[in-house]
Amino acid sequence: MGVKNKKLAEIFEKIADILEFLGDNVYRVNSYRRASELISGIQEDIEDLWRKGKLSELPGIGTSTLQKIEEFLRTGTVKKYEDLRKKVPEDLLELMDAPGVGPKTLRVAYEKLGVRTKEDFLRVLRDGSLARLPGFGPKKVQNILKGIELWKSTKERIPLMEAYTIAEEIVGYMKEEEAVKEISVAGSLRRMKETIGDIDILVSAERKDWPRIHERFISYPEVERVLVRGETKSSVVLRNGRQADLRTVPPESWGAALQYFTGSKEHNVRLRDIAKEKGLKVNEYGVFRADTEEKVGGLTEEEVYRIVGMDWIPPEIRENWGEIELAMEGKLPRLVEPEDIKGDFHMHTDWSDGVSPLEEVVEFCYRMGYQYIVIGDHSQS
Repeated sequence: MGVKNKKLAEIFEKIADILEFLGDNVYRVNSYRRASELISGIQEDIEDLWRKGKLSELPGIGTSTLQKIEEFLRTGTVKKYEDLRKKVPEDLLELMDAPGVGPKTLRVAYEKLGVRTKEDFLRVLRDGSLARLPGFGPKKVQNILKGIELWKSTKERIPLMEAYTIAEEIVGYMKEEEAVKEISVAGSLRRMKETIGDIDILVSAERKDWPRIHERFISYPEVERVLVRGETKSSVVLRNGRQADLRTVPPESWGAALQYFTGSKEHNVRLRDIAKEKGLKVNEYGVFRADTEEKVGGLTEEEVYRIVGMDWIPPEIRENWGEIELAMEGKLPRLVEPEDIKGDFHMHTDWSDGVSPLEEVVEFCYRMGYQYIVIGDHSQS
């Protein structure tokens, strides 16, 4: 799913939340929620569909919704959403994302207890005011508090699929710059962690081309604010609030830099300790003899690991959980690859709450090479 699909789905979901908070017609609220679900389920980039004139072919998308989609693709926002946002305090809009809170709860707190900010809401949760209202009680309030704590602890991290989609878009954009020789995501995203901090992207290019590469990066259309515009590193905040960092390295240091900026801190410390025992020094610029500073490698990751005396280690297991010792013994496990997946036991079609008809699901799975699938549609009742 493209970045614009995700942003648009979020806007429709927010419209539904605000309308529910304002006590609007339940059918109108649900129509926006359905639109959000439909857009979330579209695999093709919605902007591509728009350019091909195929938006009207999307199932369940009415004329009013279609107009708002086109408005977003032309202007980057939806006027109805911007107008509605002014009717609800910003703090309460944000709190709607917390598990267990929701528009109805906030509406009650707003109308009955005068809640206007996050601090107000936390106060009425903790002093028992909300618990005393009909339909709440201490247990429900306790669950809301737990949901808010969970939300606060995770909102700074990016779910893997969201980060992967954002990074894919940036990498595709940066590849259009002909000076880029190599490009890859790095950090916890390349290690495929469940959640990601910032999105790290590494580029190799001739040093003379670094300024134009950084200029292209900070000119990415989704950039809202430039934090740093440097010679080797630039950092930006995207319109979705996520931070992305770009680093440039010379081609001869590509492998060493990719290894350095991918492994966890613990993995890299262990690798460097082993290198030190062998009279070597490993950093983001290459592998060097410790006594003479002579560079002996760094062009590829495989070379870095080989010189230190081990097999290349897949990024997903660079955590210092024993993978380095296995690599030294030539006993690394083979990781699961997409072709190892033979089928799917839980799939929905548009017969209930899925997006695609059965025929499309079967055709897609056939192309994936699956041997079996199980459809788990809900009862029509």
